[in-house]
Amino acid sequence: MMKKLLTIFAVLILSIGTLAACSDKDKENNDEGKSEEQSGESNDTNQDNEDANADDENEEAENADDEESKPGEIDGEDQLDLVLGDTGHFDTTLGTYDMTVSAAELKGYDFEGIESQLDDWILLDVTIKNTSDKALNAEDVIGAMEVTDNLEGSGSIGAVGAFDAVKDFEGEIEPGEEQSAQFITEVFEADAYYFRKVSGNVAGGSSNQVIWNIKSEDLK
Repeated sequence: MMKKLLTIFAVLILSIGTLAACSDKDKENNDEGKSEEQSGESNDTNQDNEDANADDENEEAENADDEESKPGEIDGEDQLDLVLGDTGHFDTTLGTYDMTVSAAELKGYDFEGIESQLDDWILLDVTIKNTSDKALNAEDVIGAMEVTDNLEGSGSIGAVGAFDAVKDFEGEIEPGEEQSAQFITEVFEADAYYFRKVSGNVAGGSSNQVIWNIKSEDLK
C-alpha cells in the first residue's frame, strides 16, 4: 500500500513539473514571438523613414537642378545705353552672340527707287559674332532687330531684301565666327533713333534687351 502511494505521489510530482516546464516554454515562445513582431515593426518603420528621407533628398536635388538650369531660360543682363561702335551681348533661346553697330546713315525718302512709307530710310552697318557652341542662323538673328524713335512704342524691322545695294546677312554663323552685313528700315524724322531687339521677344522672355542710342548728329 505504501509503495502504491509513493508511486502515485511520484507521478503527481512529475506531472506538475511537466506542466510547469510547458508553461515556461509557452511563455518563452510568446515572448520571442512578440519580440520578433516588435522587431519586424521596428524594421518596417526604419525602412519607411529611410525611404521617406531618400525621397526628400531626391526631391531636393531635382529642385536644385531645376533652379540651376531650366531649358530655354536666359539670364543675360540688359544693355540699354550703347552708342555707335559699341558691342552688345545677347543671351537668347537661340544661343549667345555679340553684335556691333559701327555706323548709321539716313538714305532719304527715296532710296534705289523705293519710297519710304514713313519719312526716311536708315541704314546700319552691323557685325554679329557667334559666342555659343552651336551654329546660328544669321537671318534669324538680324530679323529679330528693329529701329524706333520711341522706346515706349513699336519699331520697324529690316527690309534689306528690297534693295540690291544693301548687303544682307546670309546662312549660318559657326561658333566663334562672325559675319558683317547691313540693316535697313523705314523711320520717321527724329532727333534720335534706337536700334534694339524686337520688344515682343524680350517681353516673352526669349532674350535680354540691348539698345543702341543713335543721335541725329551721329548719322552720316
